[in-house]
Amino acid sequence: MKKVYLIFILNFFGILSAQNPDHKKSIDSLMNYLQEKNAFSGTVLLQKNGETIYSGNFNKFRNDSDEYRIGSITKVFTAIITFQLIEEGKISLHTKLKQYFPTIKNSDKITIGNMLNHTSGIYDYLQWEDYYTKRNNTFSQDEMLKLINLGKPDFKPGEDISYNNSNYVLLGYIIENVTKKSFEENLKQRIINKLDLKNTYYENSESEYNKRNISYLYNGEKWLQETDTHPSFTLSAGAIVSTTEDIAKLMDALFNGKLVSANSLAQMETGNAKGFGYGLQIAPFYEKKGYGHTGRIDEFHSFVGYIPEDKVSMVIFSNGNTVKVNTIAIGMLSKYYQRKFTYPDFSKYESKISPSTEKFTGVYNAKLAGVITVGKFQVSKAGKNCLFVSMYNNGKDGQKVLLIRKNENTFYSPENNAEFDFTLNKKGEVTGAKLTQGKQSINCKKAT
Repeated sequence: MKKVYLIFILNFFGILSAQNPDHKKSIDSLMNYLQEKNAFSGTVLLQKNGETIYSGNFNKFRNDSDEYRIGSITKVFTAIITFQLIEEGKISLHTKLKQYFPTIKNSDKITIGNMLNHTSGIYDYLQWEDYYTKRNNTFSQDEMLKLINLGKPDFKPGEDISYNNSNYVLLGYIIENVTKKSFEENLKQRIINKLDLKNTYYENSESEYNKRNISYLYNGEKWLQETDTHPSFTLSAGAIVSTTEDIAKLMDALFNGKLVSANSLAQMETGNAKGFGYGLQIAPFYEKKGYGHTGRIDEFHSFVGYIPEDKVSMVIFSNGNTVKVNTIAIGMLSKYYQRKFTYPDFSKYESKISPSTEKFTGVYNAKLAGVITVGKFQVSKAGKNCLFVSMYNNGKDGQKVLLIRKNENTFYSPENNAEFDFTLNKKGEVTGAKLTQGKQSINCKKAT
């Protein structure tokens, strides 16, 4: 997913020990509410000990397929194969990137371990300003390597942490180099065939799109079909298609020693200061610890979480939503464990004389302390009483997030739990906005 200033933190909350005996009805209530409010379209699954506790299909755009693009959950597969090669003695966590791709900046210092847990500092190719408009093009390996080398490194290897898709594209290329087989062949032989994942595959071309669901963007009034990113652009960082059942089976196998050794799994679980392990993300709740990964590609959003202590797994696949999958995960687990959960509010501001949203559109500079510009974003029109916000890409279209109008000058993003409070001068002209997310806020000045 393209990096944005709206921060997403993977975190579970509030699981209690008591199980809700009527969890199906309770979870159904939540999921039906989200579907009716145009907040979610997709499929969910909850399992314990490999047995299904709850499953639900809430896909608003059914095409007789249970298959979805899983986005960055692909990285879990890539990490598993990487650790299998480490166990075979073909590479190690300390192997340098220079051994395979010496032209990548800092390759003499970047290790396999740095790439696995996002401490490499490599430029993330999804920061390329043409990403959104050209993502449906076909890319060769040479073109991908040029994109990865396009920008400056964010930091020196090991000195900071930043989630980065370039890491896992390079890991996929290394897997191919070491094994002399394609990433797809490795995926089939090492994971898919071994676990009999009948509905999981590495997508190769546009000809396969009709086998799975397609994704949609909600503009506040209607759903708009989203463009498909070509799989050659995501590769081992995001090109896998699967079902909720297959991904739950993957996690159950991973945590029960069927794919990597106990030592390798322990390393995959070892999280850094930002919660990134070597292929897994840390998902804490109270004293318990969960592991998993999220994903996004186009308007597909995905989530998988596994709680080893309880042997509980959850998978959420969406092909259209306006609320973050973490909120859905918290809601489902809260329902199952009888934890209080407040439903998201999707109410819109309505008025007989509804002010136009046109005046809010434009480019904004986000400033720290009102002085230092830390980023630019663009606000554009969406459906009635709604706006879209996206990172500014020099006039080029970007990935959009829906803003719902809460009052005359305030808009809210359910997906990122962020509020935009626009400021006006005495003439009624919009001069800026205050962006608030949780306890953090930043002032933004309108540039155009």
